Amino acid sequence: MELGVKRQEHIVPSYSLTGDLLSYLRCRLQYRYHNRSSLPPSRPVQLWFGEFLHGTLEMAYRHWSERQAEFGVPPAFPWPCNPRKWLEREPNWEAHDIGKIANAIENSLRQRGIQARSSDARDSAYRRAEIAVNKLGPHLFPLIEAAERKVIGTRPVAPSDAELRCDNYEVHGVIDVLTHVTLSQARDDNLIRQCVQQACPDLQGTYEVIVDYKGARRPRCDEKYWNQDNWQIQTYAWLREHQPDSLPVAAGILIYLNELLPGSLEIKSLKQGIASKTTDIIPAPSSRDAQIVRLWRPGMNIEQLSLTYRLRRAIRIVQVSEQSIAKALNEFDDVVRRTEIDILEETNGRNILKAWSPTCDDPATCAACDFRHFCPKPARGYKQHEEDIL
Repeated sequence: MELGVKRQEHIVPSYSLTGDLLSYLRCRLQYRYHNRSSLPPSRPVQLWFGEFLHGTLEMAYRHWSERQAEFGVPPAFPWPCNPRKWLEREPNWEAHDIGKIANAIENSLRQRGIQARSSDARDSAYRRAEIAVNKLGPHLFPLIEAAERKVIGTRPVAPSDAELRCDNYEVHGVIDVLTHVTLSQARDDNLIRQCVQQACPDLQGTYEVIVDYKGARRPRCDEKYWNQDNWQIQTYAWLREHQPDSLPVAAGILIYLNELLPGSLEIKSLKQGIASKTTDIIPAPSSRDAQIVRLWRPGMNIEQLSLTYRLRRAIRIVQVSEQSIAKALNEFDDVVRRTEIDILEETNGRNILKAWSPTCDDPATCAACDFRHFCPKPARGYKQHEEDIL
């Protein structure tokens, strides 16, 4: 009896758009230890904050949608917000109390070992969650056609001289979906509708607009995150258009939740962006907002910017076209190629610190990283940010 030779195993690795590809671009070494070794960060600063805000906003929308479907009228805004310690139980909580919703998300994260770094950070997150639901929710919730829609697709790995373990890779993510119907039915004073119409004045016919949330500040136009966020939306658009129930994606919306209640880091970045002309949403020169930013200095108490301006800073519209999608896909195909080369280098016995040489140039990211103490190339100035993390 002649036995056939066992065929080589065919591998199609799966990559999350945010959890893998953007994480790799942030820092190769941090990505290696957190994602490929499954080592949880001891201080999950950015992880807790982003997941807390995103989860609270999504659960609030689901409650709004269920009440709309059951009674024909959703709970009116503003919703109450009574944050409690996670162990407490409040029998008189209203179902749409933002504090109750946020506590459920916080409890879920706690069970996964993800917690806020301090009581001040927790309080700040609750305040941002309240503003997100009560001030952004009235504009956003009526427009959502489908929430938490998973998108997935397969791409070829970019050509490489190295013999990689795969020819294709899977990429996936999660988005919210708006349509031309929900946008056309929105009130004229709906801020998101206004922003979409202003950025894409020629929209017509049937189309979709996709939404993603960022637990971060709005990046300046000269920062790498500005382009990377654009690529993310373009890739989501490509993935969405390959789903069987989709319409052509005309635009994407990025919502930078930190801008709803800016702190010192957000104001500092805004001030730098105005001075260098590298930020796109600036206050009117003679406005109170412009005066607040101009007079601000590190260590000063922050006077709050106007709600209208904060909402404008939080919402970023990204136009989508065949050309922009193609460029983004090429960028991420190359990221996968580079990741697979690093995997191959380590498999062949190369030292991790050399195979995954760090590429972080963001002091805040470096300050929050558990591996900075033995990192061969930490970001310059990261020690100035450590006290903000501890």
